[in-house]
Formats: sequence, C-alpha cells, structure tokens
Amino acid sequence: MSQQHLDVLVVDDEAPARDELAFLLRQQGPISRVVLAASASECLDLLSRTVFDAVFVDVRMPHLDGLTLARVIGGLARAPKVVFVTAYEDHAVEAFGLAAVDYLLKPVRPERLGVTIGRLTRARPLTEPQTGSPALDDRIAVTARGQIRLLPISDVRVALAGDEGASVLTPEGRYHVRQPLHELERRLLAHGFLRVHRGYLVNLNHVSSIQTFFNGTYLLKLSGLGDLTVPVSRRHAADLKSAIRL
Repeated sequence: MSQQHLDVLVVDDEAPARDELAFLLRQQGPISRVVLAASASECLDLLSRTVFDAVFVDVRMPHLDGLTLARVIGGLARAPKVVFVTAYEDHAVEAFGLAAVDYLLKPVRPERLGVTIGRLTRARPLTEPQTGSPALDDRIAVTARGQIRLLPISDVRVALAGDEGASVLTPEGRYHVRQPLHELERRLLAHGFLRVHRGYLVNLNHVSSIQTFFNGTYLLKLSGLGDLTVPVSRRHAADLKSAIRL
C-alpha cells in the first residue's frame, strides 16, 4: 500500500448505503479501486482471492455482524485495515478494541471520510515484513495416533463438535482438534466453511448434493465422504440458501 493508491472493499447488506459510500470513496484521491460486497460471506470470499488495503464494514448485518466479521478478518495472514461504518454509536468502544482504524457514522460526510483516508494512508502497509512467527493460515493442527499433523484446511470436508474440542473429517479419515467448534468457526469461515447446525461446520467447496425436506431442513452430501450426510437445521437453513444462492 502506498500513500497514493488504496484498494478498498465496502461491505454492507443495504445496496443504497453500499453505493453511496462507494461514490464518496471514488472522490478521494488515494483510492484506486472500490469493490462492493453485500454480505460477510461475500466479503470473505473476495478476501480469499484478492488483497485489499482496507475494508469498510457495516456493523449491523444479518447472519454475521460487522464486529464478528472484523475478528475473522483480523486472523487472516494478510489482514486489511478495518473501518466500521454504522448509523449507531453504541459499538464504538468494541470497534476500537478490535484495532479498527476508524468508526464512521452514517450518513458519511465527505470531509470526515477524508480524515479516515488520511489515517489509512499513514497506517502500516500490508507489504511491510511481519514480525514474529508466520501464520499457518492454510493449515490446521490436528492429532492422529498420538502425533500432531498440519492438515491443509482445503482437505477438510466437515468439522464436528465434540466433548473435548472438535473433530474434522477428510477423505483420509477423522482427526481431533483441540479448539471447540465455535473457535474453529471463526478461523474456517474465511476458507468457505459455514455453520449449518449447532454441531457441524461444512466446507461448501465440497458439497456435491443437497436433499431438501418439506419442513425447511436439508441434508448435505460431501465429496470424498461416501454416503455420509450432514444435517442442516431450520435455524441455519437461511444462511445456507444465502451462501449458495439456493
């Protein structure tokens, strides 16, 4: 990121708000590119494929709110800066606790947005060398037969809740993970995983078929797991439909 060129991503579930902020951003000199996302899942999909300097996130969104999304973004190996945009002031303290660069109130004023852009250009660029140990963003530590393995996250089809931590399933077998399912969810969300049941996270990249039922539930079949199916609860059915545009 140089002082002259910023690539930014705008995340808001309301189209008028997205478009208005995008218009204002394009009037700012240092902005070179503005990309729009209508949901947290769309945001994370874009971040998995493209590097952005900053993400402007609406705080109140359905399914996954902006604060939770920011926590997920912060765990990425090349995490962009986060700016919250909202009509409410009640989350400001929590937002800065997440190391947000700024907290903009709607309606956003051009001169106030200019202050935010100035803060972004003075922030440490993504291309600076990172201190400390490199993050193993694409692998997950699992235990198998008393040994620790670093498993490619892309190989995981399903993560299941357990009594002590969780388990993950791949075509090669089942492995234990020390983190509970809710912690895994925050990390795996950026890799195409979705909570479909209180006990299951599914890698949507490997869903091969979906069986529907009259009561609004589903059964998912995943490649490489034989006849195993994963239930989708009614509570999470809307999230699945939104994620795969069903």
